[in-house]
Amino acid sequence: MTFSTEQLARYVQGSLQGDSNVQCNGASIDSRSCEIGNVFFALEGEHADGHQFVKQAFEAGCAVVVAEREIEVGAPVVLVENARSALFELALQRRKELSVTKVISVTGSVGKTTTKNLIASLLGEHVVASKKSFNNDLGVPLTILDAEHAEFLVAEVGANDVGEIEPLANLVQPDIAVLTAIGLAHLEGFGDYETVLTEKVKLLQALPPDGVAIVPESIDLSSFSIAASICTVGTSPEADVQIEIGTNDLGYATLRIGNDEVVLSILGKHNAMNAALALVAVGYARPECQRRHLMQEISCVEAPSGRLQIHECNGITFLDDSYNANPTSMQSALELFGEILCGRKVLILGDMLELGEHSYAEHQTLSASINTAQADVVILVGDYMKIPSRSVASIYEPEASAEAMVRIAGLLDVGDTVLIKGSRGLKLERIIEMKRQTKVSSS
Repeated sequence: MTFSTEQLARYVQGSLQGDSNVQCNGASIDSRSCEIGNVFFALEGEHADGHQFVKQAFEAGCAVVVAEREIEVGAPVVLVENARSALFELALQRRKELSVTKVISVTGSVGKTTTKNLIASLLGEHVVASKKSFNNDLGVPLTILDAEHAEFLVAEVGANDVGEIEPLANLVQPDIAVLTAIGLAHLEGFGDYETVLTEKVKLLQALPPDGVAIVPESIDLSSFSIAASICTVGTSPEADVQIEIGTNDLGYATLRIGNDEVVLSILGKHNAMNAALALVAVGYARPECQRRHLMQEISCVEAPSGRLQIHECNGITFLDDSYNANPTSMQSALELFGEILCGRKVLILGDMLELGEHSYAEHQTLSASINTAQADVVILVGDYMKIPSRSVASIYEPEASAEAMVRIAGLLDVGDTVLIKGSRGLKLERIIEMKRQTKVSSS
């Protein structure tokens, strides 16, 4: 359903310059990804100013630009004080017009993107889901504005600090909400576990009374007021949905619900839980679907980029978990690596960032888990990884420089199985790309 430039100006409380009857649909903040009819929001960021790319946006087919200063382009322009806030406001208004059957939202400390992708893959052709990890005050509005003709909407909701979830939850207005896990992530903003939980639960508290919250049984919600029904998923008889989870010898997740059992195309026991949560969510959204059929479908879904994704490269098997790292996800990855049966095992770990005052303690605690993984070679990268390097037999690189990446890549041989994990800022996936571009020697 389109809207006019006049409506757009009213939605965002801006001043329209140009034709008031031009029809718009969707939105973009990147001139390279504009589609015909889009509203282009000229955002001023740290590295680029969207006002400099307005011409390219119109050439790509956008219908109107929302800008913070006067622009001469010979096309409709809506002037606002803050383009970022205007994007959020447009999505808030258009959310009221959506006629989707169900809106499912996913939050948690880890597993959000994987669970979101699993849910979206099961909902059929007429689903719009957050692209990549678009889960903040830019990504969530863009997802909603892309869902004008969708039957189902799946929105990932994230937060780095206190107070970020509630406005996003009120924007999404979910019918079904999934809380994947609560762990020690973004502690620089949150401070402690209890604050993380309180923040994430804001999404569940935005559910209507006839909505449903789906959570692992290990998360205690007894101290929170939640109007919706709560469905717990877990391995104990007390769980509303009882499951069995594990991994096979190659590390692939296994999941059993009732009499139905599948081996998934994703690695790790924690991803078996993510798959179970996704199946339960889709069961509520599409109750006509048989669980056995859904389990067969979910068994074919592969991991998102950088999240325990397998790459075979010049005789080396990479487990690429380089997208991000926190104590919870690091522990899961190391447990998985310890269970895999393979040849020489190489562990490449980078700093866990954004832990604030917990940084030293969490990196020190990591030593025991690294040793338990029983890797043949351990390579630690970054300032904080110096802490476990003192008690773990390892090769230590203080910086994730290009030179360090070259040195590390040179240590890998044919037949190795390599787990790469670290926070996004280190970009450890560069090691894989270097191996793609060079041949390795067999030892």
